Amino acid sequence: MMEIGLHTVLTLEDDDKYVVVAKVEFEGNHYDYLFQLTDDEEDVTDQVVIVKEEKENNEIYIDEVVDEELLKKLTPLFQKQLEEKRD
Repeated sequence: MMEIGLHTVLTLEDDDKYVVVAKVEFEGNHYDYLFQLTDDEEDVTDQVVIVKEEKENNEIYIDEVVDEELLKKLTPLFQKQLEEKRD
C-alpha cells in the first residue's frame, strides 16, 4: 500500500496536480492539505484543497473535504502545522 507523504504530488479528478504540504490526524482520520501546482509544476498557485484519506482493499483513495463545519475544524490545525514548519 502506497503511503501519501509530504511533498507527494497527486492528480485530482480535474486532472490538476497538487502537492501535499501538511498532514493531520483528526478524530481518527487522516487529512492532507494540498496546494495546486502550476502547469510546469515549478511553483504553486493559490488554489488549496483539503482531502481525506480513505483506505480500501490496501489502496488509499482521497476525497475532497467540502463539509464547511469540518473545514472550520481542520483549517486551524493545518495552519498551526505550517507555521511551525516556517520557524
